[in-house]
Amino acid sequence: MRKGSVIGPLVLIAIGALFLMRSLMPQIPFWDILATWWPFLLIGWGALRLVEISVQAAGGRPLPQSGVSGGEWVLVIFICIIGSTMWAAHRHSWWNGGPWRGIVSDMGENYDYGLTPATATAGKTPHIMIEAFRGNARIVGTDDETVKVDGRKSVRSLSQKEADDADRQTPLQVIADKEGTIVVRTNQDKANGRLRVSEDLEISVPKGATIEGHGLYGDFDVTGVNGSVDITSDNAGVRLQDIGGDVRVQVDKSDVVRAVGVKGKVDMRASRGEDIELDNIQGMVTASGTWSGEVELRNLAQTVKFDGSNFSFEAVKVPGQVRLSGSDLTGNSVVGPIRLSAQARDIQLTDFTQSLDLDVDRGDIELRPAKTGVPKMEVRVRSGDVDLALPPQSKFDLKASTDRGELRNEYGAPLQVHEADNGNAGTIAGAVGNGPQVRITTDRGTVTVRKAGTEASAKTDDSEGKPVEN
Repeated sequence: MRKGSVIGPLVLIAIGALFLMRSLMPQIPFWDILATWWPFLLIGWGALRLVEISVQAAGGRPLPQSGVSGGEWVLVIFICIIGSTMWAAHRHSWWNGGPWRGIVSDMGENYDYGLTPATATAGKTPHIMIEAFRGNARIVGTDDETVKVDGRKSVRSLSQKEADDADRQTPLQVIADKEGTIVVRTNQDKANGRLRVSEDLEISVPKGATIEGHGLYGDFDVTGVNGSVDITSDNAGVRLQDIGGDVRVQVDKSDVVRAVGVKGKVDMRASRGEDIELDNIQGMVTASGTWSGEVELRNLAQTVKFDGSNFSFEAVKVPGQVRLSGSDLTGNSVVGPIRLSAQARDIQLTDFTQSLDLDVDRGDIELRPAKTGVPKMEVRVRSGDVDLALPPQSKFDLKASTDRGELRNEYGAPLQVHEADNGNAGTIAGAVGNGPQVRITTDRGTVTVRKAGTEASAKTDDSEGKPVEN
């Protein structure tokens, strides 16, 4: 600071006053205020400098060559950097909900509390909304016309007193709002931001209820509800069973989404999902996002559309099963038209009907159409082997080719192999009757065509070691 300037002492007084306020009144959001209003430090500094220069001019003293010295400019730059960083962190919830809070809230120990049960009269078909909270919710449909909520609360804190205060600040409430919605509210947002409050809720609702659940972290388990179910969460496992309406699940992160016995549609979206298990779904199924775990689809009565980050699948229905595990996809009894595309995947389809459109970058393909007949097929593989087993007595018009690889005609006449001059490329072509077109292309790989049920195409039962025909 300049010699004789009052700015230095005033800056020290201001900094001391801020930290004193933080010590004496910890309930005041000190960092929030500082992150938002720090530019006033520069405004006040500039105003003081202007007053000092005006006083010097009025007293006839020589004016400084520059209003702000080099050292002061360095301090201004530091204040701007620190203030901007604090504002950005505050804006993106680093202090209140991000890594810093996570580090602090992981310290201390858990203190457990029983919840005071809460109830509300709801009627036969209420709309139940669970406000965003941290913890697990188990929701069960009953014949009662009342919403009942019970459970346990956990507070992670450095002291018993802080935990007791947080327990009092976060009462469980069941409220009927003006629109007639029954709201389940945990009030976790009222607790001190340094503490982590979570709850395990046991909720009974009328069977005819529709459920809208919002979560921050924790699982949702819903059973025996005839209305629709809508779950939105930052991080949640979702398990649904015996749902009479539509299902919608949207999560940023999830370890599992399981739905069994749903009469309506199912729509699932995840930024970073893992496992999916769907069984006995009567409505249309759509899934999108990134799913990195195992996917199991069984007994799907209507159209299924699955769009992943490096995989997509669509079929009219799946009375059998489709299973995606690691780099393998297996499917049986799938009704087309089937559209399937993948970057790197080994695929095995058996007993499928209607048309097939398959596009794979890398992977081996095994195709066993249903015995009822050969459907229209368009199969493209950039690198990988293709093994096709055609049902005997079926009609088809086949052309299978490889640009670099072997050709194996184990079907026999009327199929014929036409090799290129270099012997590493060619086609297997031929027709039986007036059947649908079957077109198979692999840029690099072996193409094998055989009759289904022959010894070469038989599989082995792992339990008995006996061949099992397709």
